[in-house]
Amino acid sequence: MDVVADKNINVRALLAVLFAAAFIAAFNENIVNVGLVDIMSEFAIDAPTAQWLVTGYMIVTTIVVSIVAWLQKRFGLRSLFVAASVLLLVGSIACLFAPSFPLLLTFRLLQAVGTGIFVPVMMTTVLALAPRPKLGSYLAIGSACITLGPALGPVVSGVVVTCFGWRAMFWPPIIAMTLIACAGFFFVRTLGPGQRSALDVLSVTSSTVGLTLLVYGLLQLSSRPLMALALIATAAVLIAFFALRQRGGANPILDLTPLEQPRFLIACVLVIVCMMTTFSLSVLLPLYFEQALGSNALVAGLLLLAPILVNAATALLGGRILDSRGERPLLPVGYALMAVGLVLLTLLAPRMNMLAMVLAAAVAYASVGLVMSPTQTSGLSGIPHQQHASGVALMNTFIQLAASVGPSLFVGILSSTAAREAAAGATETTGAAAGFAAATLIAACIAAAGFVASLFYVRSRAQDQRSANVVAPTLSPLRSLMKTDVYTVHGSDSVSTALKILVDKGISGMPVLDASDRVMGFISDGDIMRHLADVSPVFKNAYSFIAERDDLDFQRTLDDLMHIPVANICTKGAISVDVNASLGEVCRVLANGHLKKAPVMENGRMVGIINRSNITRYCITSYLERA
Repeated sequence: MDVVADKNINVRALLAVLFAAAFIAAFNENIVNVGLVDIMSEFAIDAPTAQWLVTGYMIVTTIVVSIVAWLQKRFGLRSLFVAASVLLLVGSIACLFAPSFPLLLTFRLLQAVGTGIFVPVMMTTVLALAPRPKLGSYLAIGSACITLGPALGPVVSGVVVTCFGWRAMFWPPIIAMTLIACAGFFFVRTLGPGQRSALDVLSVTSSTVGLTLLVYGLLQLSSRPLMALALIATAAVLIAFFALRQRGGANPILDLTPLEQPRFLIACVLVIVCMMTTFSLSVLLPLYFEQALGSNALVAGLLLLAPILVNAATALLGGRILDSRGERPLLPVGYALMAVGLVLLTLLAPRMNMLAMVLAAAVAYASVGLVMSPTQTSGLSGIPHQQHASGVALMNTFIQLAASVGPSLFVGILSSTAAREAAAGATETTGAAAGFAAATLIAACIAAAGFVASLFYVRSRAQDQRSANVVAPTLSPLRSLMKTDVYTVHGSDSVSTALKILVDKGISGMPVLDASDRVMGFISDGDIMRHLADVSPVFKNAYSFIAERDDLDFQRTLDDLMHIPVANICTKGAISVDVNASLGEVCRVLANGHLKKAPVMENGRMVGIINRSNITRYCITSYLERA
């Protein structure tokens, strides 16, 4: 992201506004879930058609998320915030008065554009502005907004739908978004100048059509398998084309480089499993509670409250376990628990026991909370720091992709199974329960695949850690920084010999060796000047050296000095550093000794010389590369 353009930005207020906007956007994703039955009744449509209010919303959100990086560079934060606020508000208000299902779906998709902007913009702004020592806390708050928003949506809308009808469920986001937009007017500022760049329309088109065909194919998979397979195959070709274009295009909308890291790739797969589970249950459970158990929207929403609270609690627990124990016990146990919870839902659904279903749902939701954030954190730690922004963008895209694919797949299974049961003479409630059981069984199989993937993940992670703990013979940093073509002089050589080397080589000092070629001291131009000052009181500094160059007494003193052995005037016991010393230790030696350079020793013999300027350049270069 560009540097901050407005130095008067109130960072805390700006982030608070974006946190609130992201929460409402995520909350808006699932508010229609408990109202689907009432919407189906009013517009005389079936469940697969009604669920497009959820799936279509997620498709649009996924597409917008993938191009937000380009939008933010092109238009800036403030313009995007205003656009997202207007779209979310206008879409919500229009949904209140939609006279037909096609118009309701259209206005719902308008809301989705705002959601697709708010969530990634919040995360990238946190990365850009949050204080580095508190970055983890700020990111945790952002993740909580994204996670708890969709979870609380059905609870709040359940109360509103029961008391005021399904259209009233759009009032909470309208009121909240109006307040947030007003706050944003004062606190949201553009962080940097816009950058003009072309949007790859072909990439956007291929991803849009491919994702839509994929979702529609999954929706028809259980009822029209041949047509569904053809749609999925076409979608796969378009998505593959999109991926190839990102690798070779001049203006890619998504950087796919992090996916080359196996650890990050597996983490993305695990994130998809998590999000397919949680978003699918948020759609399937309200349908089950209302169609199979005969509950109203209020009861259906309240029944989801306990699993949601468990999810929030285990999310905190999962982070602590990851910090203290790592991925090995956490991820396999979490994904195994996810599969167990879904199997329990499958087995208990036909019995229509409300309490048992809530407890089984709590197990499934608890497992998602346990592993969702640790999976993302661990996956991002497996890529270089400079790829983190791309990794976050990919994670967000996969989250929205899972939210699109999951409900369409499982609602299609639920609906087709319920239809077959009804054709066989089953009641509506029995058919709904059978459809729910069939959908959660497939979800359990996917979670089991996630468990297997988590085993491979923690195994590869453990191997990486063992490799990192093996002490391999590596080059000392000094070996690459020190000068190995070192000029030396022996203690028995005359000062004239040393002075000639200093002048010819353009250096200010060099080590002095004894008869065994071991360092015995160090001679510099300063040593020579100090000796002249001691024997010739008129010599006080370099300027007086020039002024007195023609003085006969001084000339005789200088001639005598030139024939003195170097050992007589050099600094004895030169300070040196070991070749395996850390850079920090070398800096301390040079600073404490007020030295510009020092000999580098290995097994008692000099192998080079390290200059203060070399270390300074190395530190500056390293910092700039990381920045």
